[in-house]
Amino acid sequence: MTTAEKAGQLAIVAAPDPQDRGETEAFSRALREGLVTAVEGVASKVQAEALQQMAIEESRLGIPLLFPFETGTGVETIFPTPMAAAASWDMDAIEAAESVIAGEAIARGVNWAMAPEAGYLASAARKSFGHAAEQVHLSAAIAAARVRGLQAMKQGAEEGVLACLDLTRLFGHASGGSASSRDIGDALSVAATVVGQGYLGSISFGGTDGFQNREAQRSFGFLQAPGAFDGIILSEWKALAAAARDSEHIESGNFLSVDALVAAVEKGTIPLARLDDAVTRVLRAKYALGLFSAPLGREAVRRRGSLPTPVQNRENALALARKSVVLLRNEPALLPLGIDSNDILVIGNAANDRRLPLAGREGLAASVIDGLEQLGIPHKFAPGLALRQENSPVGRMIEADSMAIGMACEAAKRSHTVIVVLGEGAGATLAEAQRQLLSSLRTVTDNIVLVTMGAVPLDPVIGASPLACVVHAGQLGTMSGHAIAEILTGEFAPSGKLPMALPATDESHGLPFGHGLHYADFALTDCTLDLAPDHLVATVQLRNAGEFAGEETVQLFLRRFRGRHLPSRPSLRGFQRISLAPGERATVTFELGREEIGQYREDGRFIVEGGLLDIRVGLSSERTLGGEIELPEAVAKAMSGFVRGRSREAATGLRRA
Repeated sequence: MTTAEKAGQLAIVAAPDPQDRGETEAFSRALREGLVTAVEGVASKVQAEALQQMAIEESRLGIPLLFPFETGTGVETIFPTPMAAAASWDMDAIEAAESVIAGEAIARGVNWAMAPEAGYLASAARKSFGHAAEQVHLSAAIAAARVRGLQAMKQGAEEGVLACLDLTRLFGHASGGSASSRDIGDALSVAATVVGQGYLGSISFGGTDGFQNREAQRSFGFLQAPGAFDGIILSEWKALAAAARDSEHIESGNFLSVDALVAAVEKGTIPLARLDDAVTRVLRAKYALGLFSAPLGREAVRRRGSLPTPVQNRENALALARKSVVLLRNEPALLPLGIDSNDILVIGNAANDRRLPLAGREGLAASVIDGLEQLGIPHKFAPGLALRQENSPVGRMIEADSMAIGMACEAAKRSHTVIVVLGEGAGATLAEAQRQLLSSLRTVTDNIVLVTMGAVPLDPVIGASPLACVVHAGQLGTMSGHAIAEILTGEFAPSGKLPMALPATDESHGLPFGHGLHYADFALTDCTLDLAPDHLVATVQLRNAGEFAGEETVQLFLRRFRGRHLPSRPSLRGFQRISLAPGERATVTFELGREEIGQYREDGRFIVEGGLLDIRVGLSSERTLGGEIELPEAVAKAMSGFVRGRSREAATGLRRA
């Protein structure tokens, strides 16, 4: 390969406008000269296949193209947002959702997903607590599940796409500031979890600022060690682009200049070996994706498998949406309603909103009213608040709200159960108009079921006390209304857990990380902690003492003593989802080894230290059993050299149909 052809393997180019002849000719010329590695913005699979055929058949080396796309919450079928899906704590459901997203992306001609992003939980937690230590394990597990789904790593899975693990937000660069040592350690933990499960197509961990990139390069240097990580390092592309332009800053939308990179290599500013490493990673990724053996033209049409039907995709979306709903309060038990419930009043324009669940994406979702009607649940409706102009969010009271609230209160007096459905509030609190609506309703009835559909969970204090029943649905995507209706009526039992704690304020009672109620009645007993030669064992008994079957998420937390003091917040280090019938019990066992007890340092080293540990097993970060146990230095040393789980030789490629 010439230096120009090597540089071309790092060049991402936008698909040309078919109406612009000059742009189209320049693009085609660059493609034939081998100066393009990926094309953004393809309109269809037909266009992608035509460009792929041109690259393979008309360029000197015949290297196939990548087609990147930000898959986000879905392509055709819209799934719960990352924050909503995190509340499911169900890695199988999340993996299945990403598998559908991969299939729909392939149908559009895409083979490189710019996902998943791993920092949304940390960003939300920083706003409340400044650090998200308790969430790192959950973030890592979710990122790993998303990569498995996108890359079709599960045995028997359909065709997959390359994934790109984006750690930028978790690494502390979203706000433009420098990352703390804790932020870097968290990002390293997530990266190691995902990379350790097998081949990862690509990763991005740095910002567009030169200092941030150097900082990231130092911390993540272990990824570039031989055999450590074989995928594309997009942050290195940004660093090369900056070095080629002799600039400390690269705008996030700018593409790498092939000419500038070639000139930098020829002048010796950039070592050729550095360029070669980046290009080798690209070629390896294209090989792992199967592009060098993929059929083209008529053969591609003959061999193209049948895609899942939209009905199948919606079933996957419904499965994840159901599990993402969190029952925050239910005392006294107003839920489940039951299929034959009467005198139900639904209040709130959000209950009729078919766009709100999509979080800004185009399309229509099932509304809460749609879901209730499909189940045949008789109900009445009142808007509660006046409609805002051009669907603007509810904020301060407007003149028409007083009449709408009065009408809702009159209807509530004649109803047995009032379901209030609210959309976005004022950040982590209710908007003024929403609070006035709930305050007024509470003067006429206590049987209020609050359903929140904003991005952030709410547990509002109304009249000096929380509401009796609060359900957080969040933005659940295409099948939102059906999932919510099934939870409300008991067709599906709630199992979601908070992926972030809700701090106590004057307007919110506050709930702990991992909190989530059920229609079942789960209890933990008999927690024991034991020391094995190279790990610790925590065991607990889980019992369902209720009348409903349910699925509980048992969580394990760890805190390390620093002298005589404990950190104020425990760190999640493991969790298991357990299904139990009424009266059934199970023994739940956690093994804590190197991955659970150790931690990453800012320089990329992984350390396992002995000492006194506080280990808790619970149903939330506050509802726990456990105690203290001493980890001898000899056991810690044994853990340092022992890695449990699959070896790197397992799952080294993308699974193809």
